[in-house]
Amino acid sequence: MPEAAFPKPTGEVVTTLAEIFRHQRRSEIVELLESANASIEQINYDNWNGGTYTWALRLDVPVPLFASVEPRLEAIEKEIAAKLTHISRTYSNDCLDTVTITPLSSAGAAASMRFVPSDLDVQRIWPSGYFRLFLSHVSKHQAAVSKLKEVLLLRGIDAFVSHKDIQPSLEWEKEIELALRSMHALAALLTPDFHISDWADQEIGWAFGRGLLVLPVRLPTDPYGFAGKVQGIRGNLKDPDDLAARIVGALLANPQTHGEMRRALVSSFCGAKSFPMALALLPLVVKVTDFTGDEKAALRSACFENSQVSGAYGVPDAIFRTFGRPLAEGAKEADDVPF
Repeated sequence: MPEAAFPKPTGEVVTTLAEIFRHQRRSEIVELLESANASIEQINYDNWNGGTYTWALRLDVPVPLFASVEPRLEAIEKEIAAKLTHISRTYSNDCLDTVTITPLSSAGAAASMRFVPSDLDVQRIWPSGYFRLFLSHVSKHQAAVSKLKEVLLLRGIDAFVSHKDIQPSLEWEKEIELALRSMHALAALLTPDFHISDWADQEIGWAFGRGLLVLPVRLPTDPYGFAGKVQGIRGNLKDPDDLAARIVGALLANPQTHGEMRRALVSSFCGAKSFPMALALLPLVVKVTDFTGDEKAALRSACFENSQVSGAYGVPDAIFRTFGRPLAEGAKEADDVPF
């Protein structure tokens, strides 16, 4: 059987599947996909039509998670396989339509970079409802990076900054590893001294190993190694507001992170803790064109239910102009509601 590789990276395939099931509110399958050690294996070859390859997606999942889905294992495998056909249909010589879910031993899970931490651990280091972004940086710039973390939080992103987010009583290596295992994406702040760090390149390796987006931020150093093939952004640590807006824009523009960032914008807007937060989120929110009906309704409701949104100058009017006015009870058209 000739050796070959499936046209799409495994991480991209699994991320796409998870995004589809997340939109369909199949949280059980999303958790399974995001916790798996995934690989795409060649299982057959036929020399017809220049060579036709058959592939299978293998998902090794932690034993506790496997035990919870085992009674419905065959049905779940078929459900995931049905979505795979949409991913591989454009490749006439490559067929990916088989899924195998197997338990991953405790020893294997402990060594896995894709093993998902417990909910309690995640909640301890990441606030709920925000996009989880690991900021890989050199400690020399910790003051500027701390300021960037503050302005990112106003825009729906919780940025993990090792020197700031690790409690003194905790082992810092384990905490960094926990953040790397639970982040949604990594931004590499490429200052001229970035490559000197003993840890920065390893952090990038973790993100690539988990199949996550690595966003190179040129400050002004250009990306190198595996990160060199990723379209990055330019910025300046002396202008954190502009840099934060660029990071949000990049996360929204990338299909791998768009859904998670979109949901974070809704969640953080609805839960805005200050007028400046509502005002910072507004220009980002109104540019998104694919909010679901429920998300639009939540944005409109926040203009009444959250005083930090309703009282932020111009914010409710901009939301209603963009996403429509909420219907009053018994009204047939949004315009029936007087303001």
